[in-house]
Amino acid sequence: MRLGRPARAVIIGFALALGVSACSGGTDTASPQTSAAAGNGGLEKTELKVAALPAIDSAAMFVAIDQKLFEKEGLKVTPEIVQSSPEAIPMMLNGEIDAMFGNYVSMFQAHDQGALKLRILAEGSRAAPDSLSIMALPDSPIKSAKDLEGKTINVNVLRNFQELALTQVLKANDVDPAKIKYVAVTFQNIMPAWQKGQLDAAYLGEPMVTAATSSMGARKILDPASGPAAEFPISGYIGTQEWYDKHPKTAAAFQRALHNAAKMMENNREVVANVLPNFTQIDKDTAATVTFPYFSSSDNPVRLQRVADWMLEAKWLTKEIDVKSLMSPTTSG
Repeated sequence: MRLGRPARAVIIGFALALGVSACSGGTDTASPQTSAAAGNGGLEKTELKVAALPAIDSAAMFVAIDQKLFEKEGLKVTPEIVQSSPEAIPMMLNGEIDAMFGNYVSMFQAHDQGALKLRILAEGSRAAPDSLSIMALPDSPIKSAKDLEGKTINVNVLRNFQELALTQVLKANDVDPAKIKYVAVTFQNIMPAWQKGQLDAAYLGEPMVTAATSSMGARKILDPASGPAAEFPISGYIGTQEWYDKHPKTAAAFQRALHNAAKMMENNREVVANVLPNFTQIDKDTAATVTFPYFSSSDNPVRLQRVADWMLEAKWLTKEIDVKSLMSPTTSG
């Protein structure tokens, strides 16, 4: 795929787009805002503040705002843009926001450690084919998945969703995950580290996959969203159990709007491309070329349980998590 803007701008956009992988958990929020009037279906709150990253994954919330889907549910949702999800945790703890967008691995870890009594308000994004990629430079000796053994690959955060999904895909391709060396590399340093030989292969997401292919001739070695990790759930909209208990009707309205946005986005890339420049550094031309993740128009505890089960297998959790018990009932059709 070809880019309509210089690769450098795309790379900057990617650095922001995958900021979701750095997120972790928080606890309760109870920010006082407008109570719902009788004409709003008895909603406990009509004005919500939700922490969001400038990430493709969180596009459903911005589409719901742009298409007035929250408004139809009687809600006014104000995004609070943060550069990393850890910034949002104290905001949620202090009641400055009502919910946040984050990745499930970090949230399940926080729940397991007792730092957060978690409530999943709505699923957000799932990995789509070619939205993530393990890539090698044109002159690299790495030609196949097996060649990755003994090699160094970047991740944004150690022991997070990137590593979790790739481990399963490596096993399926007869590669020993224990022979992969992972190093944490900040987004802005991925390209320099790769070009200097500090990485043998790069773990990239969109729009950086497109940028590396177009501008560097990089080759795809393995898709971390393939095989057992197909449609791997990455991130969602998270609140606390206490907040949910106080605002169940508001939570249901919030979920419906997000699901309706995702349904709209399934067959209409333009509604996504139109909003991305509003909260990311991805321009509309680039948005038209990259591979989007899947946006969830319904919530599925079976596919999400896979994340918790793999974490337990990896010993990233101290005990089993029944994901269904953490999920809000789906109220949309």
